[in-house]
Amino acid sequence: MLDKLMQHFKHAMTTSYSPNDSTYEWFQTELGQTFGILKSSLSETEKNLLSSLFQHTQPLSEEHLSVNQQKWVDFLFYEKQIIPSPLPSDQSGVRFYYFYLTKPIDDKQSFEEAVQGILNSDLVLWLSYSHGIIIEEKPTTVLEIESLKNLSDTLTSDFFVEPFLYIGQLQKNDSDLRVKFKLEHNCFQALHHASNRERVVSFYEALPLLVLKTPSKINKDLLSNHLVEALEDNELIHTIEAFLQSNLNASSTAKRLFIHRNSLQYRLEKLLEKTGLDIRIFSTAAFIFLAITIVRLKD
Repeated sequence: MLDKLMQHFKHAMTTSYSPNDSTYEWFQTELGQTFGILKSSLSETEKNLLSSLFQHTQPLSEEHLSVNQQKWVDFLFYEKQIIPSPLPSDQSGVRFYYFYLTKPIDDKQSFEEAVQGILNSDLVLWLSYSHGIIIEEKPTTVLEIESLKNLSDTLTSDFFVEPFLYIGQLQKNDSDLRVKFKLEHNCFQALHHASNRERVVSFYEALPLLVLKTPSKINKDLLSNHLVEALEDNELIHTIEAFLQSNLNASSTAKRLFIHRNSLQYRLEKLLEKTGLDIRIFSTAAFIFLAITIVRLKD
Protein backbone atom coordinates (compact mmCIF):
# COMPACT_ATOMS: atom_id res chain seq x y z
CA MET A 1 0.00 0.00 0.00
CA LEU A 2 2.71 2.50 0.97
CA ASP A 3 4.67 1.71 -2.20
CA LYS A 4 1.63 2.63 -4.28
CA LEU A 5 1.15 5.85 -2.30
CA MET A 6 4.82 6.69 -2.84
CA GLN A 7 4.40 6.16 -6.58
CA HIS A 8 1.40 8.49 -6.56
CA PHE A 9 2.70 11.30 -4.33
CA LYS A 10 6.42 10.87 -5.20
CA HIS A 11 8.60 13.48 -3.46
CA ALA A 12 5.62 14.91 -1.58
CA MET A 13 5.57 11.78 0.63
CA THR A 14 8.04 10.81 3.35
CA THR A 15 8.41 7.92 5.77
CA SER A 16 10.98 9.77 7.89
CA TYR A 17 8.79 11.02 10.71
CA SER A 18 9.60 14.48 12.03
CA PRO A 19 7.14 15.01 14.88
CA ASN A 20 7.32 18.81 14.92
CA ASP A 21 6.99 19.29 11.16
CA SER A 22 3.52 20.72 10.56
CA THR A 23 3.98 21.04 6.78
CA TYR A 24 2.91 17.40 6.43
CA GLU A 25 -0.27 15.52 7.20
CA TRP A 26 0.86 12.49 9.20
CA PHE A 27 -0.74 9.04 9.12
CA GLN A 28 0.04 5.72 10.78
CA THR A 29 -0.56 2.18 9.53
CA GLU A 30 -1.78 -0.73 11.67
CA LEU A 31 1.83 -1.91 11.95
CA GLY A 32 2.84 1.43 13.44
CA GLN A 33 4.60 2.85 10.39
CA THR A 34 4.22 6.61 10.17
CA PHE A 35 4.28 8.49 6.89
CA GLY A 36 3.61 12.07 5.88
CA ILE A 37 2.30 13.83 2.79
CA LEU A 38 2.84 17.52 2.13
CA LYS A 39 -0.33 19.44 2.86
CA SER A 40 0.20 21.46 -0.31
CA SER A 41 0.05 18.24 -2.38
CA LEU A 42 -2.98 16.75 -0.66
CA SER A 43 -6.56 17.53 -1.61
CA GLU A 44 -9.33 17.49 0.99
CA THR A 45 -10.83 14.39 -0.65
CA GLU A 46 -7.48 12.57 -0.53
CA LYS A 47 -6.99 13.59 3.10
CA ASN A 48 -10.42 12.22 4.08
CA LEU A 49 -9.75 8.98 2.19
CA LEU A 50 -6.39 8.47 3.87
CA SER A 51 -7.94 9.27 7.26
CA SER A 52 -10.46 6.48 6.70
CA LEU A 53 -7.70 3.99 5.81
CA PHE A 54 -5.04 5.00 8.34
CA GLN A 55 -4.80 6.62 11.73
CA HIS A 56 -4.48 10.38 11.27
CA THR A 57 -1.85 11.71 13.69
CA GLN A 58 -0.89 15.21 14.74
CA PRO A 59 2.60 16.77 15.06
CA LEU A 60 4.12 16.40 18.50
CA SER A 61 2.48 18.82 20.90
CA GLU A 62 5.08 20.91 22.69
CA GLU A 63 2.80 22.43 25.31
CA HIS A 64 2.87 19.34 27.57
CA LEU A 65 6.63 18.75 27.36
CA SER A 66 8.98 19.21 30.30
CA VAL A 67 12.03 21.42 29.85
CA ASN A 68 14.25 18.35 29.42
CA GLN A 69 11.86 16.71 26.94
CA GLN A 70 11.78 19.92 24.89
CA LYS A 71 15.59 20.00 24.80
CA TRP A 72 15.69 16.46 23.44
CA VAL A 73 12.96 17.11 20.86
CA ASP A 74 14.82 20.17 19.60
CA PHE A 75 18.14 18.33 19.52
CA LEU A 76 16.87 15.20 17.76
CA PHE A 77 14.34 16.65 15.34
CA TYR A 78 14.94 20.37 14.76
CA GLU A 79 16.66 20.47 11.37
CA LYS A 80 17.06 24.21 10.81
CA GLN A 81 20.04 24.70 13.07
CA ILE A 82 22.63 22.76 15.05
CA ILE A 83 21.55 22.41 18.67
CA PRO A 84 23.93 21.10 21.36
CA SER A 85 23.28 17.81 23.12
CA PRO A 86 21.10 18.11 26.25
CA LEU A 87 23.67 15.99 28.10
CA PRO A 88 26.53 17.54 30.08
CA SER A 89 29.75 17.62 28.05
CA ASP A 90 31.54 15.41 30.57
CA GLN A 91 28.94 12.63 30.24
CA SER A 92 30.21 9.91 27.94
CA GLY A 93 27.12 8.03 26.78
CA VAL A 94 23.40 7.61 26.29
CA ARG A 95 21.08 4.84 25.08
CA PHE A 96 17.82 5.09 23.16
CA TYR A 97 14.97 2.59 23.35
CA TYR A 98 12.28 2.55 20.65
CA PHE A 99 8.77 1.26 21.28
CA TYR A 100 5.82 0.48 19.03
CA LEU A 101 2.37 -0.38 20.39
CA THR A 102 -0.23 -2.32 18.44
CA LYS A 103 -2.81 0.30 19.38
CA PRO A 104 -2.83 3.71 21.09
CA ILE A 105 -3.25 3.97 24.85
CA ASP A 106 -5.03 6.73 26.72
CA ASP A 107 -3.16 6.58 30.02
CA LYS A 108 0.29 7.73 28.93
CA GLN A 109 1.24 8.74 32.47
CA SER A 110 0.82 5.19 33.77
CA PHE A 111 2.79 3.91 30.78
CA GLU A 112 5.65 6.24 31.65
CA GLU A 113 5.51 5.19 35.31
CA ALA A 114 5.79 1.54 34.24
CA VAL A 115 8.84 2.43 32.17
CA GLN A 116 10.41 4.31 35.06
CA GLY A 117 9.83 1.35 37.38
CA ILE A 118 11.93 -0.96 35.19
CA LEU A 119 14.36 1.23 33.26
CA ASN A 120 16.73 3.80 34.66
CA SER A 121 14.79 6.56 32.90
CA ASP A 122 11.56 8.53 33.09
CA LEU A 123 12.27 10.39 29.85
CA VAL A 124 9.72 9.29 27.25
CA LEU A 125 9.11 11.13 23.99
CA TRP A 126 5.90 10.20 22.18
CA LEU A 127 6.37 10.48 18.41
CA SER A 128 2.83 9.35 17.67
CA TYR A 129 -0.10 7.85 19.56
CA SER A 130 1.56 4.43 19.61
CA HIS A 131 5.25 4.99 18.96
CA GLY A 132 8.00 6.73 20.85
CA ILE A 133 11.48 6.66 22.28
CA ILE A 134 12.80 6.23 25.80
CA ILE A 135 16.05 8.04 26.55
CA GLU A 136 18.34 6.57 29.17
CA GLU A 137 20.59 9.51 29.98
CA LYS A 138 22.75 7.54 32.43
CA PRO A 139 22.79 4.09 30.85
CA THR A 140 24.04 0.97 32.54
CA THR A 141 26.96 -0.63 30.72
CA VAL A 142 25.39 -4.06 30.40
CA LEU A 143 21.94 -4.49 28.89
CA GLU A 144 19.31 -6.04 31.12
CA ILE A 145 17.29 -7.88 28.49
CA GLU A 146 15.19 -9.62 31.12
CA SER A 147 14.11 -6.25 32.53
CA LEU A 148 12.86 -5.24 29.09
CA LYS A 149 10.96 -8.51 28.77
CA ASN A 150 9.40 -7.79 32.16
CA LEU A 151 8.41 -4.34 30.91
CA SER A 152 6.85 -5.91 27.82
CA ASP A 153 4.85 -8.33 29.98
CA THR A 154 3.75 -5.49 32.27
CA LEU A 155 2.51 -3.38 29.38
CA THR A 156 0.63 -6.33 27.91
CA SER A 157 -1.13 -7.20 31.16
CA ASP A 158 -1.79 -3.64 32.40
CA PHE A 159 -2.68 -1.88 29.16
CA PHE A 160 -3.96 -4.77 27.02
CA VAL A 161 -1.64 -3.75 24.23
CA GLU A 162 1.17 -5.68 22.57
CA PRO A 163 4.43 -3.71 22.71
CA PHE A 164 7.55 -4.13 20.58
CA LEU A 165 10.71 -2.81 22.22
CA TYR A 166 14.00 -2.18 20.42
CA ILE A 167 17.17 -1.51 22.41
CA GLY A 168 19.72 0.84 20.90
CA GLN A 169 23.48 0.86 21.18
CA LEU A 170 25.47 2.57 23.89
CA GLN A 171 25.97 5.84 22.02
CA LYS A 172 28.79 8.31 22.57
CA ASN A 173 27.82 11.83 23.61
CA ASP A 174 29.60 13.64 20.80
CA SER A 175 28.89 15.75 17.71
CA ASP A 176 27.62 12.68 15.80
CA LEU A 177 24.95 11.76 18.35
CA ARG A 178 21.94 13.15 16.47
CA VAL A 179 23.02 11.47 13.22
CA LYS A 180 23.61 8.17 15.04
CA PHE A 181 20.14 8.39 16.57
CA LYS A 182 18.47 8.98 13.19
CA LEU A 183 20.30 6.08 11.54
CA GLU A 184 19.48 3.73 14.39
CA HIS A 185 15.85 4.85 14.56
CA ASN A 186 15.39 4.40 10.81
CA CYS A 187 16.87 0.90 10.91
CA PHE A 188 14.66 -0.24 13.77
CA GLN A 189 11.65 1.27 12.03
CA ALA A 190 12.52 -0.63 8.84
CA LEU A 191 12.97 -3.85 10.83
CA HIS A 192 9.65 -3.40 12.62
CA HIS A 193 7.82 -2.80 9.37
CA ALA A 194 9.45 -5.85 7.79
CA SER A 195 7.11 -8.05 9.85
CA ASN A 196 9.48 -8.64 12.72
CA ARG A 197 7.53 -10.14 15.61
CA GLU A 198 10.14 -10.45 18.35
CA ARG A 199 8.82 -8.56 21.35
CA VAL A 200 12.22 -7.37 22.63
CA VAL A 201 15.21 -6.97 20.29
CA SER A 202 18.59 -5.36 20.91
CA PHE A 203 20.57 -3.69 18.15
CA TYR A 204 23.18 -6.42 18.50
CA GLU A 205 20.59 -9.11 17.83
CA ALA A 206 18.98 -7.04 15.08
CA LEU A 207 22.05 -6.33 12.94
CA PRO A 208 22.07 -9.70 11.10
CA LEU A 209 18.36 -9.26 10.34
CA LEU A 210 18.99 -5.72 9.12
CA VAL A 211 21.75 -6.96 6.82
CA LEU A 212 19.27 -9.39 5.26
CA LYS A 213 16.23 -7.10 5.12
CA THR A 214 17.72 -3.62 4.56
CA PRO A 215 21.30 -4.06 3.28
CA SER A 216 21.34 -0.55 1.80
CA LYS A 217 21.10 0.92 5.32
CA ILE A 218 24.11 -0.97 6.70
CA ASN A 219 27.43 0.83 6.87
CA LYS A 220 30.06 1.95 9.36
CA ASP A 221 28.13 5.13 10.19
CA LEU A 222 25.34 3.07 11.74
CA LEU A 223 27.66 1.70 14.42
CA SER A 224 28.15 3.51 17.71
CA ASN A 225 31.27 5.67 17.86
CA HIS A 226 32.18 3.86 21.09
CA LEU A 227 32.34 0.62 19.10
CA VAL A 228 34.11 2.09 16.07
CA GLU A 229 36.80 3.60 18.30
CA ALA A 230 37.26 0.29 20.11
CA LEU A 231 37.73 -1.49 16.78
CA GLU A 232 40.38 1.07 15.82
CA ASP A 233 42.44 0.25 18.93
CA ASN A 234 45.17 -2.04 17.54
CA GLU A 235 45.75 -4.00 20.74
CA LEU A 236 42.04 -4.45 21.36
CA ILE A 237 41.16 -5.53 17.80
CA HIS A 238 44.07 -7.99 17.84
CA THR A 239 42.70 -9.45 21.08
CA ILE A 240 39.14 -9.60 19.74
CA GLU A 241 40.22 -11.43 16.59
CA ALA A 242 42.28 -13.91 18.58
CA PHE A 243 39.33 -14.54 20.90
CA LEU A 244 37.03 -15.17 17.94
CA GLN A 245 39.57 -17.44 16.24
CA SER A 246 39.87 -19.41 19.49
CA ASN A 247 36.10 -20.06 19.57
CA LEU A 248 35.65 -17.75 22.60
CA ASN A 249 37.98 -19.92 24.69
CA ALA A 250 39.91 -17.72 27.10
CA SER A 251 42.76 -20.18 27.79
CA SER A 252 43.39 -20.80 24.08
CA THR A 253 43.27 -17.08 23.37
CA ALA A 254 45.80 -16.27 26.11
CA LYS A 255 48.18 -18.89 24.71
CA ARG A 256 47.71 -17.57 21.16
CA LEU A 257 48.55 -14.04 22.32
CA PHE A 258 51.35 -15.13 24.71
CA ILE A 259 49.75 -13.25 27.58
CA HIS A 260 48.47 -14.22 31.01
CA ARG A 261 44.79 -15.14 31.25
CA ASN A 262 44.25 -12.23 33.67
CA SER A 263 45.65 -9.83 31.06
CA LEU A 264 43.16 -11.20 28.55
CA GLN A 265 40.28 -10.72 30.99
CA TYR A 266 41.43 -7.13 31.56
CA ARG A 267 41.28 -6.43 27.80
CA LEU A 268 37.84 -7.99 27.46
CA GLU A 269 36.60 -5.93 30.40
CA LYS A 270 38.04 -2.86 28.67
CA LEU A 271 35.90 -3.66 25.62
CA LEU A 272 32.84 -4.09 27.84
CA GLU A 273 33.50 -0.81 29.63
CA LYS A 274 33.94 1.09 26.35
CA THR A 275 31.05 -0.35 24.36
CA GLY A 276 28.71 -2.23 26.70
CA LEU A 277 29.49 -5.40 24.72
CA ASP A 278 30.45 -8.62 26.47
CA ILE A 279 32.20 -10.62 23.76
CA ARG A 280 32.12 -13.73 25.98
CA ILE A 281 28.43 -14.07 25.06
CA PHE A 282 28.04 -15.89 21.73
CA SER A 283 25.38 -13.59 20.22
CA THR A 284 27.48 -10.53 21.11
CA ALA A 285 30.60 -12.14 19.64
CA ALA A 286 28.67 -12.78 16.41
CA PHE A 287 27.64 -9.12 16.32
CA ILE A 288 31.21 -7.93 16.84
CA PHE A 289 32.45 -10.22 14.05
CA LEU A 290 29.86 -8.69 11.73
CA ALA A 291 30.71 -5.15 12.91
CA ILE A 292 34.40 -5.72 12.15
CA THR A 293 33.47 -6.80 8.62
CA ILE A 294 31.29 -3.69 8.13
CA VAL A 295 34.04 -1.35 9.36
CA ARG A 296 36.64 -2.93 7.08
CA LEU A 297 34.35 -2.86 4.04
CA LYS A 298 33.74 0.85 4.66
CA ASP A 299 37.46 1.54 4.97
